[in-house]
Amino acid sequence: MLFKAYPAYSVKSIADSYDFIIIGGGTAGCVLANRLSKDRNVTVLLLEKGGVSNGWISRVPILSSAFVGDSSRSRHWKCQPQQHVDNRVLELTTGESLGGTSKINAMLYTRGLPAEFDGWSAAGCNGWSYAELKKYFTQSERALDESVQNLEAFHGVTGEWENRSYGTMQWEHSNHIIRATSAMGIPYVEDLNSPLQPPHGCAKMHYTINKTGERSSTLSAFLPDSIVHERKGHLHVCTFAHVYKVSVQSDATSQLRCEGIYVEDARTGDKPRFIRARREIILSAGALASPKVLMLSGIGPVDHLREHHISPVKELSGVGTHLQDHLAVPMQYQVPLHDSLVKLQLQPLLFLIEIVLYLFFGRGLLLCPVVELSIFIQTRLFDKTMRRMFSSEKNCDASLPENLPDVEVMPVSYGKPDDCTLSKQGGLAFLTALLRPLSTGTVRLASGDPLDEPVVDPNYLASKHDMEVLRRGLKFVKQLKPHMVTQGYRITDHLVPRDDPDGDLDAFIRKHCMTTFHYTSTCRMASEKDGGVVDSQLRVHGVQGLRVADASIFPYIPGTHLAAVAVLVAEKCADMVLQSFREDQAS
Repeated sequence: MLFKAYPAYSVKSIADSYDFIIIGGGTAGCVLANRLSKDRNVTVLLLEKGGVSNGWISRVPILSSAFVGDSSRSRHWKCQPQQHVDNRVLELTTGESLGGTSKINAMLYTRGLPAEFDGWSAAGCNGWSYAELKKYFTQSERALDESVQNLEAFHGVTGEWENRSYGTMQWEHSNHIIRATSAMGIPYVEDLNSPLQPPHGCAKMHYTINKTGERSSTLSAFLPDSIVHERKGHLHVCTFAHVYKVSVQSDATSQLRCEGIYVEDARTGDKPRFIRARREIILSAGALASPKVLMLSGIGPVDHLREHHISPVKELSGVGTHLQDHLAVPMQYQVPLHDSLVKLQLQPLLFLIEIVLYLFFGRGLLLCPVVELSIFIQTRLFDKTMRRMFSSEKNCDASLPENLPDVEVMPVSYGKPDDCTLSKQGGLAFLTALLRPLSTGTVRLASGDPLDEPVVDPNYLASKHDMEVLRRGLKFVKQLKPHMVTQGYRITDHLVPRDDPDGDLDAFIRKHCMTTFHYTSTCRMASEKDGGVVDSQLRVHGVQGLRVADASIFPYIPGTHLAAVAVLVAEKCADMVLQSFREDQAS
């Protein structure tokens, strides 16, 4: 066993068998390990391909989100050329360390609307309605805001995962945006996670930041070293563990059952070890890696498996299909330098002052959010020019599926340092994200070699609907700026479409669109005949002892940020696994 700052095992030092094996120690995996290991009668192994990577930078809110070019907590590779996006090749990024993407994301705690989950339930996912899921949201949550209305009804205060908002706006432009959206008929939403709030609005954000001002990742919240030390007799956390195959065998009745996994040290490439799972394996490697593991194990589209000389053990055509992401388009404006985060890069002395403020007083810009507000809109409620939204009482019902927003606009208080140096101004981007894409892509194997990265084709903008909605979203942003100017705020165009004709907007979208790293639905929860991979219990169709629990199981991408929903999936999965275990013990 390797005792460093964190009590992690090496592949060589883990036991030969465990009751439960969790593949992937990311956002969902850390939650699963915590919940399953609460029962001291079971043994749990958590396997993570990356390391612990829990240094100071990974805990400071602003610094930890700067993952571009940093491979210590993240993994980067290229997608396939995008046919409908001028054949551009976009960079894909996922978390790769304990805590996963919860260590590098924007720390936004948003659950999604009740109608989102009621839609899952209506599509046949039994047990996944909002009323049935609310307890899983609240049991993991520790809401630090004392001013949140209906706290006990909608929020948890005793869970491990802390979140908070800011009592006053940190950026000058935020108040101008609130007033501008109000002038356009958009309400201000104080608590985006309350089911009583309207489904659209300019919303104050809540962040997974703890009471001491550090990022609250699922590693720090659910699997700190104190928990792992306390449960060392039955919980083992193994880092730098590359799991490339699940062993599936037929039993005496010709039923397929998972027996264990093959894992090797990701650093040394030593001979793989077989680790037996006495009860279940939970695959929690993320929407890009989970389908890869299934396909390498012989579970997936048969023709594709045979193409790479993999013997099929279970045909599931849905594995690796229906990939979705929130595609986004930034429009960049110039604003006063003092009102933009880029001033930290242009003024080194200020950065040193902010470090002191953070270290000794727990305040300052290192704690300040990049995205302080977010604007959720239903583009169907606007007039043709996108100048004003018109809604009725019915349009404000968050339980109705027709009221789900289709666009999110995120004001990002940042600009490119080179541009800001020349202009001596700050940057403010409005990132317009498509929340309900119809386009779907694929994750496929590059070869039968487990070390090869998967071939990912998001197939962005394959649907004309997606382009139409993004176009309307950009028109909305263009109408937002004049309202801010009217209030006396100094904001000028920097990188925006020159004209309003749709052709100009479409060209701008294709040239500047980007991923928001919200990959989902590649092992989606649906019936096998409908292309599903897992059932409502998250069990892989036709394979006993194997479940999937991460963003890949979403029936379709939810119109929200994904961390809170991924934790929800882990909470519910652990509950179902332990219930099955207790029932077997009682019989």
